[in-house]
Amino acid sequence: MDKDLIALLRVFCAVAEAGSLSAAADRLDVQPPAISKSLARLETLLGKRLFNRTTRAIEITEVGRYVYAEGLKQLLALEALVENVGAFDQAPAGTLTITASSTIGEYLIAPSLADFARQFPQIAVNLLFSNTMLRLPSQNIDIAIRSSQALEDSTLTSRKLFEVARVVVASPTYLERAGTLQEPEEITHHACLNFRHRELYDQWDYVRDNIHHELATRTTYSANSYATLKTLCLTGLGVARLFEYQVKEELKRGELVAIARHVDWGRQSIHAVYHGRLADSPKVQAFLTHFCAQGGQN
Repeated sequence: MDKDLIALLRVFCAVAEAGSLSAAADRLDVQPPAISKSLARLETLLGKRLFNRTTRAIEITEVGRYVYAEGLKQLLALEALVENVGAFDQAPAGTLTITASSTIGEYLIAPSLADFARQFPQIAVNLLFSNTMLRLPSQNIDIAIRSSQALEDSTLTSRKLFEVARVVVASPTYLERAGTLQEPEEITHHACLNFRHRELYDQWDYVRDNIHHELATRTTYSANSYATLKTLCLTGLGVARLFEYQVKEELKRGELVAIARHVDWGRQSIHAVYHGRLADSPKVQAFLTHFCAQGGQN
């Protein structure tokens, strides 16, 4: 067996995930010719074509998809083996790469890292926050923190961590100008600030007396960032449906007012998604235990 097979597999998986030689080269911090040479060497070793190449595109073959799925399992298993052996009688260590949406990342993950760093100083954390969901499995991402438990691959594991509540809020300035709000039905007559990502989320659900209701809101401003919606709400531009952890401090200070607290505006489940072979990873388990405890307090 070729002694460099592991290195060749790493390059191949990076290309399969990135979708191009240049993107894989950027990810691995090498020159594109080195990527092309490694792919050619792996194809010669296996005796199979792994990609169909044209001047404009590269497309993985059926054999390539099989090699990627099985090769990735082996790479992750080797990484877990090395990490677990190194962790004997030692604190968890290494680099932990986490992806999440901007909202979950900035409001829930980032604030929890100071305590995490004090408890686990030997773990370095790489954060990738984006409203575009980064797909797993990947040899470059350890954990995805998501509001969905949907899995794009049968080798992945989803673990529910905790739930976060939604709340509808407005600023005192807006309420003084537009009138008081006490019942959910009154919201339909007010300016609303809604989240937009591929589609507009202008239907607001709530539960009262165990009965589900839905409001069709009137959107005056929309954004693909909950942080932006919060800023617009604070400036008095309208009513917003946000997560309670986003506005906890503003509610305490009276900068925002909760609307119709007597109804349940819904909850969002927070899940950790990771490759099944990382379930016993000391650094992964250290983060999940810590994050679950911190996030559950919001």
